[in-house]
Amino acid sequence: MDAGKVMEIVNGLTADGRQKDLWRRVMGGALGKEAADGLFETLRSLIEELGEEEVGAKILHIAGEHASFPAVDILRAALKVSGEMRRENEHVLMQLRQMLSELATPIIRIWTDILLVAMIGNLDGQRAQNIAERLLNRVSSVRAKVVLVDVTGVPMIDTVVGGFLMEMFNAIKFLGAEVILTGIKPEVAHTLVKLGVDFQMVTVARDLEDALRRGIAITMEERKRRRQLAFSLAGGRLEESGEDDEL
Repeated sequence: MDAGKVMEIVNGLTADGRQKDLWRRVMGGALGKEAADGLFETLRSLIEELGEEEVGAKILHIAGEHASFPAVDILRAALKVSGEMRRENEHVLMQLRQMLSELATPIIRIWTDILLVAMIGNLDGQRAQNIAERLLNRVSSVRAKVVLVDVTGVPMIDTVVGGFLMEMFNAIKFLGAEVILTGIKPEVAHTLVKLGVDFQMVTVARDLEDALRRGIAITMEERKRRRQLAFSLAGGRLEESGEDDEL
């Protein structure tokens, strides 16, 4: 096909100068007039600008204008490019969802050995799992002794959400940390009692201030026990050392 015929077909596809150049490259690569290495990138650019359906329709239009145009091969190439773009978009979407989940459920170290988890919005299975994984990793990495869980921003806690919270609380306790729950609204407390959801394995505080006070008390008591143990061990070693000297 001569250059004049190519431009005639391209002109029939679009009036946009950039798109004309892209379609000229597609035709050149398909008909062997130009290097086909950039065909996939060219198709990607067209799909980004026009969308899959319009690109497919215009490929079929070219085939109608030129019988030797390998429409099937170009459509396959466009389909492959579209699939790659869709996978990339899904990956980006997953990253954005993770970022949104982290922003919606911040995990903050507010005191020595104390983490605060502020839950906001509705909890579904995927988000609940993401919160649990992030929190358990954080508890382990900072060796937290107390985790304050504030559910003030959660509009409703049903049996599903309650079950998730109990599983998460048990996992936190297995890591050696205490859990203090706060933010339970009166109507939510009434619902939990009716549904039989039991949070006996955790301490329930009236508000965040009360939860922090209780958390600090737990960490101070833990440090006191450590000091007493250290003094006890040191005293025992001194006694053993004295006995050896007499011998």
